[in-house]
Amino acid sequence: MEMLQNREFTIDQRLLSVRNTYVVKDKLGEQLGFIKQEFVSWGAHFWFEDNSGIHVGEVDGKVLTVHHEYEIKDKDGQLKAKIKKKILKLFGSEWWMEDAGGHEIARIKGNVVRHTYDIVAPDKSVIARVHLNWAAVRDEYCVEIVRQDFDPLLVLSYAVAMDHVEHSGRSQVGTGVRTLVKLFGR
Repeated sequence: MEMLQNREFTIDQRLLSVRNTYVVKDKLGEQLGFIKQEFVSWGAHFWFEDNSGIHVGEVDGKVLTVHHEYEIKDKDGQLKAKIKKKILKLFGSEWWMEDAGGHEIARIKGNVVRHTYDIVAPDKSVIARVHLNWAAVRDEYCVEIVRQDFDPLLVLSYAVAMDHVEHSGRSQVGTGVRTLVKLFGR
């Protein structure tokens, strides 16, 4: 579980893969593992695996809910938390995370669509920061976990679930084209 021992991550989305696949790296660019999406499933299903292919956690999207909802499970399949998104909001997006008992443990502050946001605790302290690296050729998210007592699996799951919902209409090839357009201003 070396993958989840870090506090700073870079998450690269592969451009041409059959399914959404994210490569997880440390701050020095060393590959730690992968976050992969099930090609065919009832609801979104992502799983985390280290470089040796060992399963370290998963994120399951619920299909029949009033709002977007994802369950985060540890390597043994035990529920750790739920991520939820409010369906109707006048401006922007509203996301929050609850522990397995249903108590709110985090919210998002910032611009989810542009992927520049903080994950904050109910006491308003910053848990983690996530931002899109605009200079990268493909989507690359930088994640810094500020609070040492917060599980990296929860933070990485938060980022992947929001990326999946907020950018669900894009294709892998379209991602690369969109990134090039951002770089060269067309």
